[in-house]
Amino acid sequence: MTSTTVVVPQPLTDVIALGHADIDGDHAEFSRLIEAIRNADNAGFKELFLELTEHTLAHFELENRLMEAAGYPALGEHRGNHNRVAGELTQMAERASKGRVMFCRAYALEQLPEWFNLHIRTMDAAMVKWLEQHS
Repeated sequence: MTSTTVVVPQPLTDVIALGHADIDGDHAEFSRLIEAIRNADNAGFKELFLELTEHTLAHFELENRLMEAAGYPALGEHRGNHNRVAGELTQMAERASKGRVMFCRAYALEQLPEWFNLHIRTMDAAMVKWLEQHS
């Protein structure tokens, strides 16, 4: 008898508003793109995943510039986290562009939301607090 494991995608929790309009807007767009990916067929998935990748990389650049300008003391750690996820997204986007969407879909619906929820509550919350006090 063969058993099949059904993977239930990790939902995004309500996006926490951190009080920085640009960052909050980008987070809301990230959440919107994940939800669109959740409902996309394979053809739509490829396009949406590439859009998600471009959006996220641009968002990382925004945060990196803000942290640099404010002299954020945890810049290295925060940027390192961005670089790790950027590398993952880039690899997955390459796979998706070649039509290999199953693994990419699992990444987008399981790993990314989990990372996103944690990242906002920890790294981004601390960063925005610093920006409020030092910008």
